[in-house]
Amino acid sequence: MQVLGDRPEYQQKLRKNPEGIPTFIEEALRMHAPTKVDFRLVRKTTELGGVSLPAGTIVMLCLGAANRDPRKFEDPHEFRPERKNVREHVAFGRGIHTCAGAPLARVEGQITVRRLLDRMSEIRIDESFHGPADQRNYVYDPTFLLRGLSELHIEFDRAS
Repeated sequence: MQVLGDRPEYQQKLRKNPEGIPTFIEEALRMHAPTKVDFRLVRKTTELGGVSLPAGTIVMLCLGAANRDPRKFEDPHEFRPERKNVREHVAFGRGIHTCAGAPLARVEGQITVRRLLDRMSEIRIDESFHGPADQRNYVYDPTFLLRGLSELHIEFDRAS
């Protein structure tokens, strides 16, 4: 919802081409991953990035940083749902550590965006709460692991 309000051009693109909603959701997940960090236990002594990691070490993985790695994503700070590798983010983990709820979350997101676009037009971020477009102020819940807005104020017109 935040991306739709901040990027109104995508509202029209997705209304005209709803088949683009899944990649829109994937890029939103890459840019705004719901989990900030995850932890892993090093099972055998190894080296990562020139740092020796003895077996038994707990490492913290910064998923949001990985999702903006320029070696993986071209222009990683730009919102581009048309990226060829749009689904290669780690917002829901990867491999055997993939979130079991990821498929459901994706479907829920796609249905929600489709229904919002069908029912609302001109979705806008409420500037009286979040400031003008070039100076947005969003407050996130003060948690270490998860990333979520404390509140999001929007305005919209009813779709005709």
